[in-house]
Amino acid sequence: MKSWLKRLHIWSLQWANTKWGALALFLCAFADASIFGLPTPVLFLALVLLNISKAYWYVFIGTVGTLAGAIAGYSIGHFAWLNHEGQFTMVAQFLFNTIPGFSEAGYEKIQMLYEKWDYWILFVAAALPLPFKIFSVSSGVFDVNLLIFCIVTFLSQGLKFFLLALLTIKSGLEVKKLFEYNWKRIAIIATAGIAIAIILIKIF
Repeated sequence: MKSWLKRLHIWSLQWANTKWGALALFLCAFADASIFGLPTPVLFLALVLLNISKAYWYVFIGTVGTLAGAIAGYSIGHFAWLNHEGQFTMVAQFLFNTIPGFSEAGYEKIQMLYEKWDYWILFVAAALPLPFKIFSVSSGVFDVNLLIFCIVTFLSQGLKFFLLALLTIKSGLEVKKLFEYNWKRIAIIATAGIAIAIILIKIF
């Protein structure tokens, strides 16, 4: 399972240096916010570094893709996570056993966070190194108001992508040349990792 997920990560990143980059970002963000954990921030960073002039277009694409995926995740949580007896469905068990990031322990932790912070936890989730899918699915399970969920998700994720784009524009121009080659698939991950490290060092 980990092997095909790793290949999926590499496959998603290889689109960064193609004309389909924006579509790949949307699909990656959608999957990342619904079921599969994909390297959306890394792909976003690669796209911005490759084409600074489209940075804020990528902010919009990433935000809309995340919102669409979050609604899908919310739907899974609301309609297919628990049965009428309050027990995990086959869908939930499948995700627990198959998809990294989903676990009963993680679900219980998110439940406690929701009980304490309600939908405000979604703002914090945008800054946490955790897959947003667990928050979107949990929001559906806990019957968070859908309109509020969409507004908070759009604002928090949009702010995240905007700040990442802004910091990249101001600090990442010198590493843009790292992406100006026809990289092999595996090299894109390493290059993006180096770029992130350089940008973080400059920021902090």
